[in-house]
Amino acid sequence: MIKFLKIALLIFIFGGTVFLLIAANEKIAEQRLQSPIIELNVQDGITLLTEEELLNELRVLHLFRDSLQKSELKIEAIESYLEEMNEVLTADVYMQLDNKWHIDVKTRRPIARVIASGVDDFYIDNDYELMRLSPYAKPKILAFTGLEQLISSKLGYDEIINNDSLKTICKMDQIYRISNYVCKDAFYNAQIVQVHYTKKDGFIMIPRVGEHKIIFGAADSDEMVADKFKKLTTFYEEVIPYEGWSKYESINLKFKDQIVAKKKE
Repeated sequence: MIKFLKIALLIFIFGGTVFLLIAANEKIAEQRLQSPIIELNVQDGITLLTEEELLNELRVLHLFRDSLQKSELKIEAIESYLEEMNEVLTADVYMQLDNKWHIDVKTRRPIARVIASGVDDFYIDNDYELMRLSPYAKPKILAFTGLEQLISSKLGYDEIINNDSLKTICKMDQIYRISNYVCKDAFYNAQIVQVHYTKKDGFIMIPRVGEHKIIFGAADSDEMVADKFKKLTTFYEEVIPYEGWSKYESINLKFKDQIVAKKKE
């Protein structure tokens, strides 16, 4: 009899504990959540997205609203959507024990804007990935023009994005090498504002200071790019201080181990 009472008491205690846990979980599930704590990791000061714009995206998809219940929070769906956003590189969504929830996002870093007549502009980022323009921000980055000679309405962003051969044919690899070097160099990041492509001379740079054009030619390797900028730096440091910024019409870097500078007539 005593054994039976002990067993009954244990069952009662266990059942009561389970009941309390279920009731507590239901109460927790019904708790209203505050807005998430958002951490935006922006690369090189290039802001593509604000916290409010990110929340608005989630509101439109009904993944977030004010006074959202904890049971309604779809962490995996939110994280998956954010990772697919054009502006986002990585996303991490998680809940703390105190019921505060977080959204940590690292945004992408565009380094070149590709412009071709008849085709929507697009970016190349610092990981050599193509990305569409953002509806939220228009960062001032290096613009590449004249690409309609290589890119047409039949060979635009959608065709190029996942095709490495087309990327090479359309000079995306060379654009990346030039822009990647420029954005990492403080002087040239400020000095070079546009790069125009022609079949005759390859890439031609337009500087912010000076009335000359810089005939850069091809950018077939990182070493070639670094060598050409090294020659340009030598010219800027050893010639411009004596001749001035307005004396030259062009600076040609296409030839190996030499600089061909043409003075204005």
